[in-house]
Amino acid sequence: MKRNPKLEGTNLFDCIPQTGTCPNNCSQCFYNHNFYLPINRPHFPSLEEVGDGIVRVNSGHDSNFYRDRVIESTAKYRKRFFNTSIPNFDFPDPIVFTANREEEKQAWLPNQATYGLNYKDKLMFVRLRVSSTNLYHIIEAAELWGGARVPVVLTFMRYHDEKVFAGQNPLYYTKRVSINNVYWCPCPHFMLKTLDYVGRYNSEIKMCGTPLSSLCKNCLNCEKLYYEAKERMKHADTTT
Repeated sequence: MKRNPKLEGTNLFDCIPQTGTCPNNCSQCFYNHNFYLPINRPHFPSLEEVGDGIVRVNSGHDSNFYRDRVIESTAKYRKRFFNTSIPNFDFPDPIVFTANREEEKQAWLPNQATYGLNYKDKLMFVRLRVSSTNLYHIIEAAELWGGARVPVVLTFMRYHDEKVFAGQNPLYYTKRVSINNVYWCPCPHFMLKTLDYVGRYNSEIKMCGTPLSSLCKNCLNCEKLYYEAKERMKHADTTT
């Protein structure tokens, strides 16, 4: 299977069991817009390709659509994590949860009544989509999720739709190629400024990639946080 160029140089491999566009249709979705693979068929890396690597289940689409089929069809991978923007955490392995698929609205926030193995321990991290106009919501979510001791990773929005981008502060973006496609991309000074400001409310805040690179090999958050989540789940299993 063609390798995601974003993942070159890492131990991460994409897997997408579903076909067709993702029904969530999040704004500026890279999967529904010029994905690097055709989306009219499922994509499963071979066990030989993956080796001892980690499989990102639904880096495109969403693992909560046809969830049982997604779980069963990826059970052959020894190391996997699931991606979803729907707050249903009924998965057997770590989860990356995008808490604000509608990034200009309030993010989904932690609920104390659902803490425990079936919730907090399974979350590799909570992903927050950051724009130049949603900082209030980002601070609130980063502070509350951090207080729940769940890692938080900021993903800075890239815009291919100029009508949507028109609502942003143009001083914080530049138009360029990112991986395969042309987007309005966040400038390093905007990302650094945001990290510094959000860091006042959550000192453990991280970002996807770095201010100078969106390549996974220059980040490695997913690999590190995957193993940390597996350890939390293992410990919870032995103490419940």
